[in-house]
Amino acid sequence: MSRVVSYETNSSSKAAVALLAQLNADCMDEKLVGLLEAYLDEQIATNVVDEEANLMLLKFYAIYPVKPEQQQLRVAQILVKGLMTLPSNFFLGATFMVSEALRKNKDIAALLKAGDVLQSCLFNDFWQLDLTFAKKITGFENAVRSFILSTIAKSHDVVSKDFVKAQLNLGDKDVEKLATEQGWTAKDKTFIVKPNAENQMRPKKFKEDIEFSDILDTIQILSR
Repeated sequence: MSRVVSYETNSSSKAAVALLAQLNADCMDEKLVGLLEAYLDEQIATNVVDEEANLMLLKFYAIYPVKPEQQQLRVAQILVKGLMTLPSNFFLGATFMVSEALRKNKDIAALLKAGDVLQSCLFNDFWQLDLTFAKKITGFENAVRSFILSTIAKSHDVVSKDFVKAQLNLGDKDVEKLATEQGWTAKDKTFIVKPNAENQMRPKKFKEDIEFSDILDTIQILSR
């Protein structure tokens, strides 16, 4: 998962500082489109993501239309960033602002499909998709694998090594390395997943929904 930042507090970023200054001067100025695009370029270069800024850029495209090819590129880049932040709702929010015309673009269509597949936990299917564009973005596959591992960890306390290999689309050594980084322990042909709040048995809780008056009525009937 990519590290999430905010232009409001990211003082080490020149692009973020310039964006914030312009927003404070005029939050609807058309110049913001260029500043937001420059900030997106910086996010891609440094492998971080600013969810609010990227959603803002999509909103500005609806106000200040740009060349179709320019918008296609930026929308695709933002969708890739959205996939890299799963399970955040950022990707879902971004999809709502993708027009029908843009959805016909090959790269954008593939990214939207990838989002559906990943969020449906169809990880084997994900690796069969043509995501050439997304793979050009630094850290994309690592971020997706991080999401897959976190999903497995939530649903398993013990998991087959072969299953994990298939879900991650990696060989033995790479899987062992990632599993170790997650705190998993190798045992024979399985991994013992580090305990968490989601993968542990929970005691059943019984809630008493019977009113005392109902019990009293029953006792009276039985005592007749």
